[in-house]
Amino acid sequence: MKAILAAPWVYDLAQYIIRGTRYAPRFVRECVRPKPGDRVLDIGCGTGVMLRYMPEVKYVGFDMSQPYIDACEQRFGSRGEFHCQLLTADTVADYGEFDIVLAIGVVHHLDDAQASNMFSLARSALVPGGRLLTLDGVYTDDQSAFVKRMLRNDRGEYVRTEPAYKALAAPVFGTVSASVRHDLFRIPYTVLIMECTK
Repeated sequence: MKAILAAPWVYDLAQYIIRGTRYAPRFVRECVRPKPGDRVLDIGCGTGVMLRYMPEVKYVGFDMSQPYIDACEQRFGSRGEFHCQLLTADTVADYGEFDIVLAIGVVHHLDDAQASNMFSLARSALVPGGRLLTLDGVYTDDQSAFVKRMLRNDRGEYVRTEPAYKALAAPVFGTVSASVRHDLFRIPYTVLIMECTK
């Protein structure tokens, strides 16, 4: 499955089937809330779909998939910078500070140590008062057996409960708010959105 999803068009099709067309603009409008001129760092930017729904921002996207980065450059080359490389403390320092950091569908691919490191990197990249937004599948007591099965079969091996996700962010960020959503995707699915403020 991972090999199939490595093709950008297959990845985009899978996202369309699962998430539909309303998810990204709604998420950007309700949660990201970027303003023109904001500096936005997107960790694990995939094919850059979030940028499509943003105003004129200074956008820098990182992903470990060269085909995804190539797709970003073809679609949005004039609107941002796209890099196929691992984000490190040195890399973050090279790009200055950001108003918003995105890590959409990232944390559930990371073990606890890797996730803690990602939160630290995100915090170091933010201006005072800047925000990190994450979105990941989450286990809850009230979700259906279908949703639980979908989460168990996710490519990410570290889908967690809300308290487990918050426990990773809280030691790094001063303020962590979380919202469980069942209504963002086309298919039944449960996600946790965290907003972490520096």
